[in-house]
Amino acid sequence: MLKTLSFAIAALSPALASFNSFSNVHVSSDGEPAGFFKSVSGVNIYHSYHNGTPSEKAVLFVTDIYGVPLLENKLLADSIARADYTVIVPDLFAGDAVPSDNREGPALNLTEWRTRHPPAEIDRILSLTVDYIHKELNISRIGGVGYCFGGKYVPRFLAEGKGIDVGFIAHPSGLEETEIQGIDGPISIAAGELDNAFNVTGRYNAEAILTAKKATYQTNFYSGAPHGFAVRPNVTIARQVYAKDAAYLQAILWFAAWL
Repeated sequence: MLKTLSFAIAALSPALASFNSFSNVHVSSDGEPAGFFKSVSGVNIYHSYHNGTPSEKAVLFVTDIYGVPLLENKLLADSIARADYTVIVPDLFAGDAVPSDNREGPALNLTEWRTRHPPAEIDRILSLTVDYIHKELNISRIGGVGYCFGGKYVPRFLAEGKGIDVGFIAHPSGLEETEIQGIDGPISIAAGELDNAFNVTGRYNAEAILTAKKATYQTNFYSGAPHGFAVRPNVTIARQVYAKDAAYLQAILWFAAWL
């Protein structure tokens, strides 16, 4: 069904109709990762290429708190790569990602963990990664996707001169109004009805700021979708599975139009 939907959407505009890799676009939720790791200036970075061949456009994938060890993050990176992007996923936490069996919720206390990974350090790693994409991979245009924790940092690097040209974020956490105000490129936002980290008020405030800025933006609101739905939905709940698939397609369509 997603393939049929994707072809229909591709016909809506010349920009999307020219996206000749659309037949390969689908999101994977199980299987083996297709990419590889490489150490860059001390940062372990996951690389994923479509058919093993680097693309002329890159997507910088800024993860949630579970980082590159989480299978779903690597598979999502591979899924984005199938749309003919070079996808780069840095280890933001130097091997100290939250264990995948320690799921977000009332029992998860992140206060001490966050002190080990402050914004200045995350910014440093992302700046290094942007430089690597530009200078070593020789790619000039960079899209950014950010999920949960990463949804704060894509807007920071979508500010003028920071390195990301087009952004997509899903269920961001810790996103501040000043970071939204600083956005200087097209931004697409996927929000969930059941997400307390980026609730209805947060979405409305973001839209108000972006509207006042006359930004190029899009927001999609998914019913029955909790925090984390775009990466790790409950696969037994149809609305969550749909929300993940649709948010993935939202990002791919956004990059096809603007990146």
